Amino acid sequence: MANREHIALLKSSIPRWNVWRKSNPHIEPDLDRVDFNGIKLRKADLRKANFSMALLNGANLQGSDLTKAFFAGSDLRNANLNETDCSGMKLNGADLDGCSFKKALLRKMDFSNLVLRDVNFSEADLRRADFRKSNLENLNFFKADLRKTLFTDANLTGAYLSSAWMQDTDLQWANLSKTVLRYSINLTTDQIQSAKIDRQTKVPQYLKIHWISETDYRCEDNNK
Repeated sequence: MANREHIALLKSSIPRWNVWRKSNPHIEPDLDRVDFNGIKLRKADLRKANFSMALLNGANLQGSDLTKAFFAGSDLRNANLNETDCSGMKLNGADLDGCSFKKALLRKMDFSNLVLRDVNFSEADLRRADFRKSNLENLNFFKADLRKTLFTDANLTGAYLSSAWMQDTDLQWANLSKTVLRYSINLTTDQIQSAKIDRQTKVPQYLKIHWISETDYRCEDNNK
């Protein structure tokens, strides 16, 4: 059950909240099921905070430390999570539609088996994140660090991955129809061959697609 003192302090002053957190490092704030819709929590120390089933629609958490915070079942629609540290954060069952993670630290995060709509992952650190079997249609991954990220069986139709870092990204059976991969870094022919593309898929200039039929293709290194 949410702690009323924690709620009151967090809503009253972020600087005072951060001082209190620093003085009480072992206390894990209990903020579950609280209505925080539209609240401004920029640069707040929210490490290990329990936001289970909380309402954070349109909340501004930009620059906050969300390390190991618990957001299971919470409403994060249209929330601003830009530049946050989300290391170890739990999002089981959370609603992330319209959420922005621009420049956020999201390494090893589990986004598997989710339907994500209008989420902005531009310039985010998503190394080793898990997006397996997720629906990522039209999402923004511009300049995202996707090294060793898992997109196995993911639907990336229409997604924007221009200038993304793609070294060792797992694209096996991923749907890359209409996906923009222009200027992506370290994308290989084997990665493209392991995925599903169509004639509207835009690959980097260092790769070339030879269409054998409407569905069969061969990807080659254009620099050789």
